[in-house]
Amino acid sequence: MQMTNSLKMIAAVAAVVVVAGAIWLVMSGTAGEHPLSIARGDTVSSWSFQSSHADGGEMEKRARDEIARLEEMIGKDNGPDVTDYQLYVGIANQYQLLGDGQRAYEYLGKALAIDAEHTGLAWHNLGVLMERLGAKNTARVAYANAVEAQPHIDQYWVAHLRFLTNHFPAETNTIDRLFADAEAQFRNPASVLQVKAAWLEATDRKEEAAALWKRIEELSHEGAPGAVIL
Repeated sequence: MQMTNSLKMIAAVAAVVVVAGAIWLVMSGTAGEHPLSIARGDTVSSWSFQSSHADGGEMEKRARDEIARLEEMIGKDNGPDVTDYQLYVGIANQYQLLGDGQRAYEYLGKALAIDAEHTGLAWHNLGVLMERLGAKNTARVAYANAVEAQPHIDQYWVAHLRFLTNHFPAETNTIDRLFADAEAQFRNPASVLQVKAAWLEATDRKEEAAALWKRIEELSHEGAPGAVIL
C-alpha cells in the first residue's frame, strides 16, 4: 500500500510538471513546432558563433538594451509602421549580433507565426542564420520560402540563387530553371544575372558566361534599376 501511494504521488507530481511545462510554452510563445524545422541530413553542432558584440562590454550592453527596448514594445500600439513581426525580426537580429543562434532562431519563428505566407524577411534571415550554422538543407528551404512569399523582391532571388550556386553548383537543371524564373520576374534582372554569370564561370561554362556578362553590360547602359517588377 505504501509503494502504491508513493507511485501515485510520483505520477501526480509528473502531471503537474507536464502541465506547468505546457503553460510555460504557451506563455513564452514557443508552443508547437518551429515554422522552420531542421531538415533531414542537417545537424547543428553548435548554436553559438563568434561575434564582436559578445564582448562583455559596451557593444554587448547596447545589443541587450536594444533587445529589452524592443521586447517592451511587443503587443502594444506602436503605430502602423512598427508591427510585432518587425519587432521579433529586430530582436532576432540583435541576438545574431551576440552570436546567439538559438535565440535568433526562436524569435524569427515568432515572426513567422504572425506571417509566413506574405512576408519574406524572416524566411530570408533564417536562411542566412542556418547557412551560418552549417544547416544547408534547412537554409535552402528558408531561402526558397522567402522567394515564394515575396517573389517581386530581387534581394530574395539573389540570396537564394547565390546560396544554391555556392553550395549545390552541380544541380544544373534546378539552378537553370530558377534563373529562368527569376529573369521572367523582372524587366531588368541585372542583379540576378550577375550571380548566374559567376556560376557559369565557376562551372566552366565560359562561353555562356561571356555572353551573359555582355548582356549585363548592355542592361547597365539602359540606366534601368537592377530589377524592375513587370
